Amino acid sequence: MKVKYKRTMNDQISGLPKFTKISFTMHVYAPNKRLLDLGNVGSITEKFCLDALVELGKLEDDNYLFVPETHTYFKGIDKDNPRVDIIIKEL
Repeated sequence: MKVKYKRTMNDQISGLPKFTKISFTMHVYAPNKRLLDLGNVGSITEKFCLDALVELGKLEDDNYLFVPETHTYFKGIDKDNPRVDIIIKEL
């Protein structure tokens, strides 16, 4: 799944600048009213995305020296477009 994620995100990540130190934020939009575990959604998305950033040369590493803060927020229900929006800010 991690390889598939990197392949899917390659075009979006390739267009990003190289980062030195970032804040990584996720906005989660659920597909329905069913309660979801933000930790399950956030941890996989964070892991796969940060690893892809490193593997594609956009971030030197994903340890706390380069990613000292991460945030996950539930932003509501969007049954037409459930998703995780990722916001990366250079620190």
